[in-house]
Amino acid sequence: MKRFVLLAMVWLTQTVGWAQDLNWNTYPEGELTNTYTNIGNIPVDATVDVTGLTSSFYLDYPRPSANGLELNANFPTNGNCISVKITFSQPVSNLNFNLLDIDRIDGDSQYQDEVTVSGSNAGTPVNPAIGSAATNTVSGNTITGVNGDLNNAVNSITFSSPVTEVTIQYCAGPDWVDPKRQFIFISNFNWDDAGAMPVRLASFSGKRVEHQMLLGWQTTFESNSAYFVVERSADAHAFEAIGRVVSKGFSESMQAYGFTDEAPQKGTNYYRLRQVDRDGRFEFSKILGLTYDADGFYFEVLALERGRIEVKTNAPDPAFTVVDLQGIPNLGTIEKVSATRYLLHVTPAGRATPTLKIVQMRTNQFKYAKKILLN
Repeated sequence: MKRFVLLAMVWLTQTVGWAQDLNWNTYPEGELTNTYTNIGNIPVDATVDVTGLTSSFYLDYPRPSANGLELNANFPTNGNCISVKITFSQPVSNLNFNLLDIDRIDGDSQYQDEVTVSGSNAGTPVNPAIGSAATNTVSGNTITGVNGDLNNAVNSITFSSPVTEVTIQYCAGPDWVDPKRQFIFISNFNWDDAGAMPVRLASFSGKRVEHQMLLGWQTTFESNSAYFVVERSADAHAFEAIGRVVSKGFSESMQAYGFTDEAPQKGTNYYRLRQVDRDGRFEFSKILGLTYDADGFYFEVLALERGRIEVKTNAPDPAFTVVDLQGIPNLGTIEKVSATRYLLHVTPAGRATPTLKIVQMRTNQFKYAKKILLN
């Protein structure tokens, strides 16, 4: 295992960070999925899934080799692909590895390797830096073989931003003629232990309260953390910042945070946290989806004593009814306390045992209903 030392001040003490490794030596031959658990000093799980034209694999491939994980296939035609997706249980930083033997052979077995590398952090794309090699060309995230004069030619892959998922797609390139045994190697993965988890996020949740969305999250560990940016999206793809919450910075105990979205959008609001470190690095939380009424209305009911129901709503000119489980109306009078608060007086009032009622509200073309246990 390659190791290096990072110096950081945590509670005015010196801590040591180690490089972590996903080592392919223990990969089970021929398996299309495998999970590595508790990798590194700060444990990370990594799940490997191999998909695509896996029927083109030779027996017992993919399998470990001296150069890493070997993909050895006989693709029937150009454009055939195999994908290797590695999913991490939490974001990892400064991930790097090598791809070997991406080339084109011009002998009696004329094939061309084409490999595309992509990454993401909680659904947000993260592009790698890809080193060049004499046997291939690099265009964007894709490496295409151009000759086969060098054995074990290396393309280095580096993700400078944290990632939770990496996909390596290995295909027969467009200049395929007559492939036989076609192969590449994926070296061991290394990443920065100290930078992988500036914050351990234990939970992230939210709920609608009247016309607002209340968000809350907890951390169990913080190192060099600066603040959280709360981001919102209508489609879970394009996010915008709607607020910032200063973090504790350094902590090994549970810390709780909250934020109120005072103007949620109609429909489903998607939220995520962007945790920003003091050196400017950042990582995203998982995405949280919360639904705000399609008309932007809220409808909250609360049982009070003596047969009264409190209703809070911002709906214009609401019409209320209260019925029992048989559909018999039980509503007596309606008292408007404020522009958004009403008291419904149910008849008969003051029952000896609680009974279940259905409170209904109609506004415009929409109807809302909630059950409530009332005395």
